[in-house]
Amino acid sequence: MPGSLFQAYADRDACVRGLAEDLHACLQNALAANGRARMLMPGGSSPKALFPLLAAQPLDWGRVDTSPGDERWVDREDERSNFRLLRDGLPQACCLDPRLADGPEESARLWGERMREWLPFSVVLLGVGDDGHFASLFPGMPGLSEALDPQAPPAGLVGHAPEEPHIRLSANLSLLLQSDWVGLLVFGEDKKRLIYAALAHQQASLAQPIHALLHNGIRPVHIHWAP
Repeated sequence: MPGSLFQAYADRDACVRGLAEDLHACLQNALAANGRARMLMPGGSSPKALFPLLAAQPLDWGRVDTSPGDERWVDREDERSNFRLLRDGLPQACCLDPRLADGPEESARLWGERMREWLPFSVVLLGVGDDGHFASLFPGMPGLSEALDPQAPPAGLVGHAPEEPHIRLSANLSLLLQSDWVGLLVFGEDKKRLIYAALAHQQASLAQPIHALLHNGIRPVHIHWAP
């Protein structure tokens, strides 16, 4: 079974620098092999320091397609929008907004169809929440078991978050795993303990989505961590 590869850094600056270099290498290899590179990127606060370093990498960004791995159902210009964060952070890349219809269900379906046209991804980078969620796959949400099934058809879905905005768009785990490289960006001691608990199959971690990601049986997960 593919394992998880844990790389620890002394500080967050070193972590995002190392990660930017790794992502650049993955994208460069994809461009050389396929003519285009496709990647899914996380939202939230963690990648904010990564995007400027990644954008500065010498790369033909016009041949890089990217989209968030999940999105809040808010206006695309809302400050909480993952698409806005990605578009502004990597302005030279070709950024796809997951909002492809007026409602979340149809948007999730159409976005999933577009993402399947991109497969396999060159890079999928994820973050993790304090509750063990990744993308917008939250503990206890309706349909979670199906969303975490690595053998399910790759698709977009409507996720339900415990905090506002409750409605989200998300890739399911199967879609996220259809990538040449899958990574996880993690900051802080609390999340390090969460990751270690999941890797060790501790009882409290079994119901957390992160456990399914780290033990997916298909792709190794490259974990980049800093305090």
